[in-house]
Amino acid sequence: MMSLRKMCQPILTTSKGILEQRVLILTDNDIAIALMSINYHTGSIDFFGVHPLYRKCGIANLFLDKVMNELLVDKDISVTTFREGDKADTGYRKAYKELGFAEAELLVEFGYPTQKLVLFSKNGGSTNE
Repeated sequence: MMSLRKMCQPILTTSKGILEQRVLILTDNDIAIALMSINYHTGSIDFFGVHPLYRKCGIANLFLDKVMNELLVDKDISVTTFREGDKADTGYRKAYKELGFAEAELLVEFGYPTQKLVLFSKNGGSTNE
């Protein structure tokens, strides 16, 4: 199907984020099936999406392994998502928690209630925020 090596090679484009490996793109036959944008300074995932037909293929784990072991080594990784019980959440919160993210502070972003989730570094890193 697809390989970690293929995932780790950023697609050549003029996009500065991709060239700097702040944006990871996984393709399958020239179709983007997963994208992740990370912030090296804060250790946050700014965007992460997987095509619905590929959601049960282990792609999220591949991306997190890449980020934790090569890009944000010894750093906690954070993401902001829906609060528990939010009817707008179609399963994102549950998916992040299944990947090992832990609940952190409650936030309000763009006037909407959210919650920060953190995946702690194996070596006790920090979010550097």
